[in-house]
Amino acid sequence: MPINSQSSNTDPDNTAGSTVPEALQEQLRQASEELAAARERIAALELQLREYSEQLEQKVRERTRELEAVNRIAASVSRSLNLDVILRESLEKVLELLQLDVGSVFLVDEKKNELNLMVHRGLPEDMIAEMAVSPVGNKCPGVVAFKGEPLLVEDVSAAGSEHSELLSRHPEFNSFAGIPLESKGRVRGVLCVLSREKGRFGDQELKLLVTIGSEIGVAIENAWLYEKSYAHSKKMEELSMTDSLTHLYNRRHFYRKLKEEMARAQRQQHQVALLVVDLDNLKDYNDRYGHLRGDEALRGVAQAITASIRQDVDTGYRYGGDEFAVILPYSGQEDALVVAERIRKTFEDFSFPDTSLSIGMAELGVGEMVDELVTRADTAMYKAKNSGGNQVQRADAYELGQRHEHDEDQEGGI
Repeated sequence: MPINSQSSNTDPDNTAGSTVPEALQEQLRQASEELAAARERIAALELQLREYSEQLEQKVRERTRELEAVNRIAASVSRSLNLDVILRESLEKVLELLQLDVGSVFLVDEKKNELNLMVHRGLPEDMIAEMAVSPVGNKCPGVVAFKGEPLLVEDVSAAGSEHSELLSRHPEFNSFAGIPLESKGRVRGVLCVLSREKGRFGDQELKLLVTIGSEIGVAIENAWLYEKSYAHSKKMEELSMTDSLTHLYNRRHFYRKLKEEMARAQRQQHQVALLVVDLDNLKDYNDRYGHLRGDEALRGVAQAITASIRQDVDTGYRYGGDEFAVILPYSGQEDALVVAERIRKTFEDFSFPDTSLSIGMAELGVGEMVDELVTRADTAMYKAKNSGGNQVQRADAYELGQRHEHDEDQEGGI
């Protein structure tokens, strides 16, 4: 039967049925391998991502700690206007941050064009002596101050002689960094740190030090401005209290100081004495020799007072015109009379002919007021003057309740 034979040998459906499953299986196998490879790549990428994320987190934590350290240093140095405190705390905080134990801070003296070593830690004695004062432009701190740029040497042995000379006698130091302390575009100082490790200071440490250096520079500037302002203020205060001719304290300060000393004496129950000093014959002396010589005589009285009293205890004043006053804390009338006589004799030895001193002395009485004490000493001075001058007279004893009229201006509040 030919027809049946042909039919069974050439059936296309049977051929297709036997080959398609094998192709699909191959495709599935390839797809499975590709999927497995993709999963491996994904796993590797996830691992890399985790590692990168951990590294990034670590860098963020380190950076955060560094910024916190910078903020702590900035806050620490900004709390004080004392230059010595600022420099010492700055160096300590920087060394603590970088885990170092050797460093120094220099300040620039612009007038002398040199650097002065102000604070240091861990420096050998010979380096301290050598770097105590150094010219701008010389060695590490001088180069930093001159260029106004950070200086980083990662290997001292491989550096040029310009930078290695400083450490040539100390091979234990292998790297160092110098940072300018700037404010308003001017280098105020230099911070130097040293390490025993080569390559200890990288870009990150350098950037951190530069940031810190700026904060320290501003703090130094503020401290200098404060000191300058304070010095000016003290000078103005001194001028407001000082007589320009004799350089003794003036009348205004006399009443303020006398009131303070009397109050202290009453609290602590100690003695206080007052001298009123008058330059005899000043008008005649001016008429004969001129007012310039008269001014010299007045300065002579001031010199006699200053030379005869205890420094930092007693105080002298130009009370007005040709009158002076001396406040003697912790002195009774006998001690005060000795001082008064010493003032009189000292002036007598000066070359101011036909002049002398009349001095009145009064010791503070119990319950006595300021105007009463001044009046008693003033009255004793006039007694000496009316008795021929060139002598010391003590005031009559104070009697509780007595009141004297004192028509001199007492600067208010007395």
